Amino acid sequence: MRAVPIFLSVLLLAYAGASHAALGGAPEQFNSTEPTTVAAGVTSAGANYVTRETTLASGTRVREYVSAGGLVFAVTWAGPILPDLKALLGKYFDTMVAESAKAPRAGRSSLAVNLPEVVINSGGHMRAFEGNAWLPAELPAGFTAADLH
Repeated sequence: MRAVPIFLSVLLLAYAGASHAALGGAPEQFNSTEPTTVAAGVTSAGANYVTRETTLASGTRVREYVSAGGLVFAVTWAGPILPDLKALLGKYFDTMVAESAKAPRAGRSSLAVNLPEVVINSGGHMRAFEGNAWLPAELPAGFTAADLH
């Protein structure tokens, strides 16, 4: 029997978690049965996007970047437990899984997907996960990946 990489195992566990905004869609409400703290504000870039940060009961922080048109064009996460990446990445979750299957299996604790339609970076270890994902074609004028934090 072939061993399943630890990273993919963690992803499958994260699949069963709470709902989050889907990349490429409208911001969604987090699972109301899980205590969360939400803070939203206009960024220094003005009105071309806003950020919405949610701290889950697990202590994991999820930040959504929402365009003026209401589209989630980027998300970041950091904390002790991976958020529900299937819900967070929406239709791009399958892309992440497919690209992950192509990567070498030994010693892998991070994942990087760099495609024209989506960029996904995820890594870390128990109690210290972090990552980000964005849609290059949907970034507002003047916004770069370096603006994700």
